[in-house]
Amino acid sequence: MGSSSSKPRKGHEKPHHLPKVGSPENRQWEHETHKKVVFGSSAMALAVGAAMVLAVIGLLVANL
Repeated sequence: MGSSSSKPRKGHEKPHHLPKVGSPENRQWEHETHKKVVFGSSAMALAVGAAMVLAVIGLLVANL
């Protein structure tokens, strides 16, 4: 059994590291992450918005 340093570690082709705290990239990442947490995915937000529009139109037609 060899030691862990006997073999080189395999790196990722595209490593993903978080940006430094306080940088513009970090602020953008935090904003996008917060938006995903609050609204979910953009497809879900679009579906909820469409359902709300259809509900309002349905109420307007029902009251005529």
